[in-house]
Amino acid sequence: MNIVTVNINDVDYNLKGEENDEYLLKVADYVDKKMRTILESNPRLSVTAAAVLTAVNVVDDLFKCEASYKGLNNDIEGFKAKNREYGEQITALKELVSKVQGENQELLQKIKNNKDNENLKAKEEEVSSLKQEVQSLKEELEKNKSDFKAYKAENKELRFQLQTARYKIIDLQNKLVENQINLVKVKKMNNPLINNEKSKK
Repeated sequence: MNIVTVNINDVDYNLKGEENDEYLLKVADYVDKKMRTILESNPRLSVTAAAVLTAVNVVDDLFKCEASYKGLNNDIEGFKAKNREYGEQITALKELVSKVQGENQELLQKIKNNKDNENLKAKEEEVSSLKQEVQSLKEELEKNKSDFKAYKAENKELRFQLQTARYKIIDLQNKLVENQINLVKVKKMNNPLINNEKSKK
């Protein structure tokens, strides 16, 4: 146990504690400043009364710090829950982006096999543009994941970006479906067997 001599209101005390000397001196200095402030604002107080008021002030500070700590702890737990939620959303979006990329790649391969057709070339360019958008979206999601470590300050902005990403992916999926339908139509139009059967009928 450490023993250190401290001075509170011009009186020396031997303070004992398990903590180191520096900590005990800081505690004594804090009490000394509190007590001197009380005596300066009301010089008529006795030392005993000033000591009681000092104790009340110190306990009041302690309770306020404890309440603040509990509030901060609750905030931290809330942020952790949001962190998990956003992490799950980012994972789901990454899986969806991967799926869309796979569909794009398949469509690009079909277009590559029919490069001589001008309509198909136009579709290839459109799908290539969609692929770039998907890649850009994936990079944006990765950036959001990295930036999420600062979620306390960027919480609202991240929710907006995630919602925007959802809408972009839905739009890309709709465009993919439309392109696939158009691709089938173009193939049928350029298939001589199908055209011959139509002309025979």
